[in-house]
Amino acid sequence: MPETTPTIMPSRATITGTLLDAQLSPVSGGKVVAVLTGSDHFDGGVRIVSQKIEATTNERGEYQLELIVNGEGENAATAWDVTGYNAFVEPVFQSKGLFVATADPATMSEIERTSEINRKAARDGVLGRLIYVESLEEYQALPASQRRDSDTLLVLGA
Repeated sequence: MPETTPTIMPSRATITGTLLDAQLSPVSGGKVVAVLTGSDHFDGGVRIVSQKIEATTNERGEYQLELIVNGEGENAATAWDVTGYNAFVEPVFQSKGLFVATADPATMSEIERTSEINRKAARDGVLGRLIYVESLEEYQALPASQRRDSDTLLVLGA
Protein backbone atom coordinates (compact mmCIF):
# COMPACT_ATOMS: atom_id res chain seq x y z
CA MET A 1 0.00 0.00 0.00
CA PRO A 2 1.51 3.40 -0.96
CA GLU A 3 2.38 5.77 1.84
CA THR A 4 0.27 8.94 1.86
CA THR A 5 1.10 12.34 3.27
CA PRO A 6 -1.51 13.61 5.72
CA THR A 7 -3.44 16.64 4.53
CA ILE A 8 -2.64 19.82 6.41
CA MET A 9 -5.88 21.34 7.54
CA PRO A 10 -6.30 25.02 8.43
CA SER A 11 -5.58 26.08 11.97
CA ARG A 12 -8.34 26.82 14.42
CA ALA A 13 -8.74 29.78 16.73
CA THR A 14 -10.42 29.65 20.13
CA ILE A 15 -13.07 32.36 20.24
CA THR A 16 -14.70 33.09 23.60
CA GLY A 17 -17.54 35.29 24.70
CA THR A 18 -20.43 35.79 27.09
CA LEU A 19 -24.01 35.58 25.87
CA LEU A 20 -26.13 38.31 27.49
CA ASP A 21 -29.81 39.13 27.05
CA ALA A 22 -31.28 42.63 26.54
CA GLN A 23 -31.15 43.25 30.31
CA LEU A 24 -27.43 42.30 30.28
CA SER A 25 -28.12 39.13 32.24
CA PRO A 26 -26.06 36.02 31.34
CA VAL A 27 -27.94 33.48 29.22
CA SER A 28 -27.42 30.10 30.87
CA GLY A 29 -28.03 27.03 28.73
CA GLY A 30 -28.13 29.04 25.53
CA LYS A 31 -26.57 28.04 22.21
CA VAL A 32 -24.06 29.86 20.06
CA VAL A 33 -23.95 28.57 16.48
CA ALA A 34 -21.23 29.51 13.98
CA VAL A 35 -21.68 28.67 10.29
CA LEU A 36 -18.87 28.97 7.75
CA THR A 37 -20.03 30.70 4.57
CA GLY A 38 -18.24 30.77 1.22
CA SER A 39 -15.50 28.39 0.12
CA ASP A 40 -11.74 28.57 -0.21
CA HIS A 41 -8.60 26.49 -0.71
CA PHE A 42 -6.35 25.87 2.27
CA ASP A 43 -2.95 24.15 2.70
CA GLY A 44 -2.50 21.04 0.61
CA GLY A 45 -5.31 22.00 -1.77
CA VAL A 46 -8.03 21.24 0.78
CA ARG A 47 -11.25 22.98 -0.23
CA ILE A 48 -13.60 23.74 2.63
CA VAL A 49 -17.11 24.76 1.68
CA SER A 50 -19.17 24.43 4.84
CA GLN A 51 -18.92 23.85 8.53
CA LYS A 52 -21.19 24.36 11.52
CA ILE A 53 -19.87 24.68 15.08
CA GLU A 54 -22.07 24.86 18.18
CA ALA A 55 -21.40 25.66 21.82
CA THR A 56 -23.66 25.67 24.87
CA THR A 57 -23.32 28.51 27.37
CA ASN A 58 -22.49 27.76 31.00
CA GLU A 59 -24.31 29.23 34.02
CA ARG A 60 -22.43 32.54 33.52
CA GLY A 61 -23.38 32.70 29.82
CA GLU A 62 -19.81 31.94 28.72
CA TYR A 63 -19.02 29.96 25.58
CA GLN A 64 -16.05 28.86 23.52
CA LEU A 65 -15.87 28.08 19.78
CA GLU A 66 -13.01 26.52 17.79
CA LEU A 67 -13.23 28.23 14.39
CA ILE A 68 -11.22 27.67 11.20
CA VAL A 69 -8.80 30.53 10.54
CA ASN A 70 -10.19 32.28 7.44
CA GLY A 71 -6.89 34.12 6.95
CA GLU A 72 -5.19 30.88 5.89
CA GLY A 73 -7.39 30.51 2.81
CA GLU A 74 -5.89 31.40 -0.56
CA ASN A 75 -8.56 33.93 -1.48
CA ALA A 76 -9.86 35.07 1.93
CA ALA A 77 -13.25 33.99 0.55
CA THR A 78 -14.83 32.50 3.68
CA ALA A 79 -16.47 34.09 6.70
CA TRP A 80 -18.34 33.06 9.83
CA ASP A 81 -21.97 33.92 10.64
CA VAL A 82 -22.56 33.57 14.38
CA THR A 83 -25.93 33.54 16.15
CA GLY A 84 -26.60 33.27 19.88
CA TYR A 85 -29.86 31.75 21.13
CA ASN A 86 -31.42 31.69 24.58
CA ALA A 87 -32.74 28.51 26.21
CA PHE A 88 -36.06 28.98 24.33
CA VAL A 89 -34.20 29.01 20.96
CA GLU A 90 -34.94 32.69 20.42
CA PRO A 91 -32.13 34.69 18.80
CA VAL A 92 -30.25 36.96 21.21
CA PHE A 93 -27.55 38.27 18.83
CA GLN A 94 -26.26 37.75 15.31
CA SER A 95 -22.94 38.73 13.73
CA LYS A 96 -22.39 38.11 10.03
CA GLY A 97 -19.27 38.02 7.89
CA LEU A 98 -16.75 37.49 10.70
CA PHE A 99 -13.17 36.89 9.55
CA VAL A 100 -10.68 35.09 11.81
CA ALA A 101 -7.20 36.26 10.78
CA THR A 102 -4.93 34.06 12.94
CA ALA A 103 -5.06 31.10 15.31
CA ASP A 104 -4.54 33.38 18.31
CA PRO A 105 -7.27 33.11 20.94
CA ALA A 106 -9.68 36.06 20.76
CA THR A 107 -12.97 37.27 22.13
CA MET A 108 -16.04 37.55 19.96
CA SER A 109 -15.99 41.34 20.35
CA GLU A 110 -12.37 41.50 19.12
CA ILE A 111 -13.29 39.45 16.05
CA GLU A 112 -16.31 41.66 15.40
CA ARG A 113 -14.16 44.82 15.58
CA THR A 114 -11.29 43.58 13.41
CA SER A 115 -12.99 41.34 10.82
CA GLU A 116 -13.42 43.82 8.01
CA ILE A 117 -9.92 45.30 8.10
CA ASN A 118 -8.37 41.83 8.36
CA ARG A 119 -10.43 40.47 5.44
CA LYS A 120 -9.40 43.44 3.30
CA ALA A 121 -5.76 42.98 4.29
CA ALA A 122 -5.87 39.26 3.45
CA ARG A 123 -7.41 39.98 0.04
CA ASP A 124 -5.11 42.88 -0.77
CA GLY A 125 -2.01 41.16 0.58
CA VAL A 126 -0.40 44.55 1.06
CA LEU A 127 -2.25 46.06 3.97
CA GLY A 128 -1.59 44.92 7.51
CA ARG A 129 -3.77 42.87 9.78
CA LEU A 130 -4.67 44.14 13.24
CA ILE A 131 -3.96 41.34 15.72
CA TYR A 132 -4.62 41.38 19.47
CA VAL A 133 -2.04 39.47 21.57
CA GLU A 134 -1.19 39.32 25.25
CA SER A 135 2.55 39.51 24.54
CA LEU A 136 5.00 39.74 21.66
CA GLU A 137 6.09 36.18 22.48
CA GLU A 138 2.54 34.95 21.80
CA TYR A 139 2.71 36.40 18.27
CA GLN A 140 6.23 35.09 17.67
CA ALA A 141 5.09 31.59 18.69
CA LEU A 142 2.76 31.46 15.67
CA PRO A 143 4.01 29.38 12.72
CA ALA A 144 5.85 31.49 10.16
CA SER A 145 3.05 30.82 7.64
CA GLN A 146 0.64 32.76 9.87
CA ARG A 147 2.88 35.81 10.45
CA ARG A 148 3.20 38.61 7.92
CA ASP A 149 5.61 41.53 7.70
CA SER A 150 2.62 43.84 7.39
CA ASP A 151 0.93 42.69 10.64
CA THR A 152 0.10 45.38 13.20
CA LEU A 153 0.07 44.07 16.77
CA LEU A 154 -1.90 45.42 19.68
CA VAL A 155 -0.15 43.98 22.73
CA LEU A 156 -2.68 43.93 25.54
CA GLY A 157 -0.29 42.81 28.30
CA ALA A 158 -1.29 41.14 31.49
